[in-house]
Amino acid sequence: MNYAWFEGLDRAGQRFAASWRTAMLCSLMLLVPAAASAIPHDEPDGSSQGPDFRFSSPSSTLGIRGGFAFNRAEGEIFDFLTGDLTLESSDFDAGVVVFEYGTRLSAQVDLVFGVAYSGTSKVSEYRDFVDQDDIPIVQETSFKQVPLTMSLKWYLGSRGQRVGQYVWVPSTVVPYIGIGGGFTWYELEQTGEFVDFRDFAIFEDIFTSDGWTPAAHAFVGLDIKLTPSIGLVLDARYHWSSADLKGSFVGFEPIDLNGLHATAGVAFKF
Repeated sequence: MNYAWFEGLDRAGQRFAASWRTAMLCSLMLLVPAAASAIPHDEPDGSSQGPDFRFSSPSSTLGIRGGFAFNRAEGEIFDFLTGDLTLESSDFDAGVVVFEYGTRLSAQVDLVFGVAYSGTSKVSEYRDFVDQDDIPIVQETSFKQVPLTMSLKWYLGSRGQRVGQYVWVPSTVVPYIGIGGGFTWYELEQTGEFVDFRDFAIFEDIFTSDGWTPAAHAFVGLDIKLTPSIGLVLDARYHWSSADLKGSFVGFEPIDLNGLHATAGVAFKF
């Protein structure tokens, strides 16, 4: 087996993860001033970039966001993975993408349905064991989550103001909070070479545990007007969930699926 290929992949993965975190931080730092500059302003001569109003308040929202899932990765299974293998808790952090559809229940409350995906994969080796030729014993560990959620979202301020009979002017910045629940599908998979601790033989295998489990979450965020029908959304939410492990991982305590999701994206209002 060509272990140099695995080592190269590992180094490339580390560089990608570092670049991803740096890009996300820079993006979040730039989003707010970018949003402010995108808000239409009156020109000195009295002209404007376009109408700053709608004929009616929006009744539905379709949104897409991207960001990072900072998974807590605590408990027996993660202690085992980070203790025996060259993995760290931060290796289970992952990029996340979120799709949401919201429908208006009242002036300040929406019912929101969402689906998200986060996933990461990391090449590792045993910390304390090598094969008979002093070659690392290499495997790949992947961790994925797909939450399906329903939430109540409260806007902590007016979303806009009606002017006359036909004009509705959206607010520039509206903070919000929310709670919700649903179900999360997870998958923990390992593939590669492993040590049989009964006789210290080295073997190849694939270990997998997956399934659905109940979940809950709470969140805060900002809805920033870009146009009367498009908003920039900054969102931070914490997910609570755990699941019984299956397959080769039976016997471990339930897997910890808790974590913080920090995302930014756009919402189309209609």
